[in-house]
Amino acid sequence: MKRISIFLLFALTLVGMQSAHAQGLRVGDRAWYTVRGGLFVGVNQSFHKGSVPLLPSDENAFYAKGNSSNFIFGVHGEKALTRFVVLGVRLTFDQMSGMIDGRYTEPYRIADNQGTPWDVVRDHSVDYTLQYLSLGGYGKVYPMGGPGLFVSGGVNIGALMKHDYAHTATIVEPEWAVGSQAPEQSGVIDNVNGIRYAAAIGLGYDFFFRYGFLSPQVMYEFGLNQVVDAPYADSWKINNIRAVVDLTFPIP
Repeated sequence: MKRISIFLLFALTLVGMQSAHAQGLRVGDRAWYTVRGGLFVGVNQSFHKGSVPLLPSDENAFYAKGNSSNFIFGVHGEKALTRFVVLGVRLTFDQMSGMIDGRYTEPYRIADNQGTPWDVVRDHSVDYTLQYLSLGGYGKVYPMGGPGLFVSGGVNIGALMKHDYAHTATIVEPEWAVGSQAPEQSGVIDNVNGIRYAAAIGLGYDFFFRYGFLSPQVMYEFGLNQVVDAPYADSWKINNIRAVVDLTFPIP
């Protein structure tokens, strides 16, 4: 799936470059008001907040917060309505995977060879794989007229593609039991929401070249609904900081 998506993105880029070259388009009034399309790549810094479970099941007893970095990419199309307003759509392969960990005292004790009970402290760690295919609409406002500096905002809906986890727990106290590990638990995340809703704001700048625009931008995305629809994680949300670069070509 990933290989096919990457191939399609590069194919669309080559088609756009070839079309623009054939038409002899230059960045200017005609290119700005023409429908434009292209691809984008970037880095997604995810922040898992709220009741993020160390074990995604009703047996969970511990929570933590964490963040992670993932690669994202996609295609987009847009149209300038005026020199100050642009509307567009994006199709994004979103990754929000991450590792959440923490050290916790267990709600039970274990006894040594003499029968003395000891508190048990373990390091818990869980790797979450969360991947979405997101479709979103956005708008850009150019305070000084475009192309150039812009402020962006939009909303998107993501369809869940993959939702796995792998959990481990290692004893760090008492000293005589250090290193003992519980059996690893892994599988799909139960009760996960199949749809993710989000809103984003951002800031960017258009750099033009002969046949199109190169537009780096930074966006902050707010997760609007929970990752899991279950009592043990009823406030788990993911927010993202995204640094992306758009490569956009006029479509004659």
